[in-house]
Amino acid sequence: MDLKQFNSSPNLEGKATWAGGPALVHQNVTLLECASPAILDEALSATPLKFAVVRRISPTVVLVDHARLDELVKALTKKGYEPRIVR
Repeated sequence: MDLKQFNSSPNLEGKATWAGGPALVHQNVTLLECASPAILDEALSATPLKFAVVRRISPTVVLVDHARLDELVKALTKKGYEPRIVR
């Protein structure tokens, strides 16, 4: 799934570089991590999550717009997922 079609990176604050290469700094996002890539792909397909994703940063992790967190927790719960929120 190409997430760029749904979201660019509206909360991108700037770019920085370090020895490993460029680093992107985001503001106002939530990190969502799933146990496996298959679970994340399923959640992206079964909920409106894909519309809130700012960037997929690994096979099991996406950055989500923090303003949509409550809506996404409700949608995930309704579909049978049990999100654990760590603040």
